Amino acid sequence: MKKLFLLTALFVAAAFPSCSKHDNVETPDLPDPQPLAIAFADGNSLLLNMNESKTVNYTITGGSDKTVVKAELQIPDDAYTVETTPSSTSEGTITITAQTPETENCVIVTVSDGSQTVTAEIAVSTNAISEEDKLAITFAEGNSLEFNVGETQTVHYTITGGSASNVVKAEMQNLDDSYTLKTTPTSATEGTITIMAQMPSTENCVIVTVSDGNRSITAKIDVTLKASFDGKTVVVVTPGTLSQLLANYDESSITELTVIGNLNDADIVTLKSLPNLAVLDMENANLEELPTEAFKGKTSLTSVKLPKTLKAIGSYAFSGCSSLTSVKIPDGVTTIWTDAFWGCSSLTSVTIPDSVTVIWWFAFSGCSSLTSVKIPDGVMTIRDGAFTDCSSLTSIMIPDSMTEIGGIAFQYCSNLKSITIGSSVTTIGASAFSDCSSLTSIYCKAIVPPSVSIHGAFNGVSATLYVPTGSKAAYTAADEWKNFSNIFEMD
Repeated sequence: MKKLFLLTALFVAAAFPSCSKHDNVETPDLPDPQPLAIAFADGNSLLLNMNESKTVNYTITGGSDKTVVKAELQIPDDAYTVETTPSSTSEGTITITAQTPETENCVIVTVSDGSQTVTAEIAVSTNAISEEDKLAITFAEGNSLEFNVGETQTVHYTITGGSASNVVKAEMQNLDDSYTLKTTPTSATEGTITIMAQMPSTENCVIVTVSDGNRSITAKIDVTLKASFDGKTVVVVTPGTLSQLLANYDESSITELTVIGNLNDADIVTLKSLPNLAVLDMENANLEELPTEAFKGKTSLTSVKLPKTLKAIGSYAFSGCSSLTSVKIPDGVTTIWTDAFWGCSSLTSVTIPDSVTVIWWFAFSGCSSLTSVKIPDGVMTIRDGAFTDCSSLTSIMIPDSMTEIGGIAFQYCSNLKSITIGSSVTTIGASAFSDCSSLTSIYCKAIVPPSVSIHGAFNGVSATLYVPTGSKAAYTAADEWKNFSNIFEMD
């Protein structure tokens, strides 16, 4: 039995070789996977003309049914557009379009099959535009025009290097009513721009934009008024030259004058020297501040329109202009300086714009014909004596924006019957409304009684005081306010 067992074991061992012997048996090599790659039939470098498109055919090897191709610019900009169109997982096209001239970039192509990723590059560059292909516009009448007021001129333009899609747009650089424009194309490459000077500032610019759908350019036409004087209207191109324009004219005959253009202090002196000037229109003149004593004592002046560009009216600018009946203060004026209209005894009305923040000392003092004044919402302070001796004033409204009424904000306004004091007023100066003998009603909108000078703000006044509901007790206990015998609450 023992022999039989040994024989059986030997037989089994012979039939099944050991692992070590099995490891030494040579097996055939399997082929490595093919590496992922992309090739471009049209090469890796392209030169394009502007607005030209080129198509690059690509072939992918070593990919799979999951292969994805992505193409994008190395430097993102608008110089080129790139579009990828696969026809299968191994073939397709990349379309590249040049948008601007004389540019260089690189298209980065990324290929991925889920397990491998490779990149390749296509260098792209664009030719310069030839002179005949460049988009341009020229003006037959040149790029600089001079006008008389009310004059119309026509500019003929020609476009080169454009297309049938050309669009021309003309607009003023400074948007105002100084010039009007009309563009009239007669073809895709020609047309006219009609320019009319109305009542303008002396200098401006027409901006002309030309677009052919892919490109845009701009050009400009400088426009200016001619210096001139026709006896009624004077155009001053260069500040300080008004006297030269009037030199050969009988100045004593000038009673009405419209001034257009660029002024300085010297020109104001010239205007003041015109002996019989009564009506002055400077609405379309360029001047930011009317100088101190600009028209002081000019008794011939009856009506004035101030420049739209004005920011401040200087001290004593119209003081003593006893014949001045009306003045137009433009929007944009922020300050009316000391004694600006002092003694304008014929001034019947004045409109103060919302832009004014301070009315300085005695600004309208002695304007004895002034019947009404509307203080705009922007005013924060009325300084001492601003409306003193305005004996014809019957009513005045002080806005909620104001915080301080200066001493003496209406003394001796003997016809003033009613005043409304805004809710933000905290201080009323000495004798602010003293001797306003006709004052019968005072409406004070401040819930907390404003502080009143110990020298009194309402001396000689016996009016009825109206205060906000719920605040009567505070007014009854407050210095100076408690002197009113009739205090009533109202909403």
